[in-house]
Amino acid sequence: MKGIKFLSALALVMGLGLTACDNFDLPNPPGQTYPQPDGFLTDSDLKLGAIETPLNLAQANAANEDVTVATIEELKNFPSEYTLNLYMEVAGDAAYSKVSTIATTIADNNVIVAPDVLNGAIQEVITKKPGEYDVYARFVAYATLGTTNLRIGGIDATYGEEMLKVRTMDATKVIEDAYYLVPCDAAGKAQLSKAVKMNNTAGNVSGYDNPEFAVKLDVAEGVDYLWKIAPQSAITANAADELFGCNPETDGMSGKLATSYEAGVMPIAGSVLLTVNMEADSYTVSYAFDNIYPVSGTTQPKNAMALYTDNYINYYGVTALNRQWTIYTQVDKSGVVFGNDDEVEPEVSENGFEQTGAILAGSTSKLTTPVQANSLYYVDINLVQATYDLKALTTLGIVGNHNGWNEKESIALTASRDLKTWTATGVELDGEFKINANSAWDYDFGGTAVETINGEHVYNLSFKGGNMSVEKGTYDVKVDFSTLPYVLTLTKK
Repeated sequence: MKGIKFLSALALVMGLGLTACDNFDLPNPPGQTYPQPDGFLTDSDLKLGAIETPLNLAQANAANEDVTVATIEELKNFPSEYTLNLYMEVAGDAAYSKVSTIATTIADNNVIVAPDVLNGAIQEVITKKPGEYDVYARFVAYATLGTTNLRIGGIDATYGEEMLKVRTMDATKVIEDAYYLVPCDAAGKAQLSKAVKMNNTAGNVSGYDNPEFAVKLDVAEGVDYLWKIAPQSAITANAADELFGCNPETDGMSGKLATSYEAGVMPIAGSVLLTVNMEADSYTVSYAFDNIYPVSGTTQPKNAMALYTDNYINYYGVTALNRQWTIYTQVDKSGVVFGNDDEVEPEVSENGFEQTGAILAGSTSKLTTPVQANSLYYVDINLVQATYDLKALTTLGIVGNHNGWNEKESIALTASRDLKTWTATGVELDGEFKINANSAWDYDFGGTAVETINGEHVYNLSFKGGNMSVEKGTYDVKVDFSTLPYVLTLTKK
């Protein structure tokens, strides 16, 4: 990386504020970061000018040109024997909630970067999908002499905050946002009218950011089920010749996709989950499960609190776990078993209530929990991406109009021994209310009223559901997590 010695029109005066930094740590350092500072240059005056002209990275890359991302308007009190180095922090929002840091080059008072480097930073923090985006940028400045790096302005100082209009580079391969499973007749002819849209396995994201799609289908025993994959463009154009056929591996449970291949044949019958990766042009076939069962200790899957799914990718719900746990896909333990992926270190949130990690089919290593006691959790497991998210619900309480929505003073519910039901008696309610966890608003349950009979009000509960309501009165409260939908019952006294 090049640096400038000084700007000839500016007077440079020595102004070094050296600070010992033997144990210095950058706050929340991004994956790519700037150098560890050896000290600080606190009284240097640096001003950067913003770039208002939109940047076209595709055009610049085609012309083999760098792009200017800022200009140096002023630099005072900077030591002449040092060089100025600038690092660009790139983000997708003004809060800089996720940052990618890249090095810049300084030439003729212009701060420049290679278009592919800036494109990569945008892909890291915003999206890989080609397009025009608002990109937030700011700069970290250093005075450098040999191996000595002095951060200008202090530990948190940044310069030249701006919002750039950027047209990112075109992708080397087109990946669409929607794909469909298309059944074929016995001759292998695609039946586009029967196409079934697949789910992106990471949720509502661009296919460039997650190229995996999956769909559950029921395959009859003894019948050859033939299929192809269609991108949205082929469905829109009714173009059967643009569909992807299959080249299976030996067992037929996986293979490659290409428009030159014939229709694939499902190798198994029953509830089947088909997953495709449109970046790798590959597919896998596995069994689809209606429920999965997180189990701790000696509890049997049939007695565990099941997790549910609406897409056969994410399984979610409330369950009780005690320190270590395993995931079963069948109540008799005959199906696939998931344990901990020991190559991925679980991450625990600062409040100690949430943990994310990775699962691995066939692993005998136990999964762990963030709370080291028998606790209730809201769990979200992605079987395709092999990840889990645990949210500990160590206490449950009722909060609402009756207490001014003061989450710290919610009316506590008492758990049964198996944590499946939570109750309270003689609770004064008046209008809207919810069930919250841990005397906070991080995790809560709301829902909808389903019936009222003889003073008994019944609600279907859901995680982060809407406010519930009841007329003013005194009630016994019961929350039941043993079946889906979860049920809240208020019995008027």
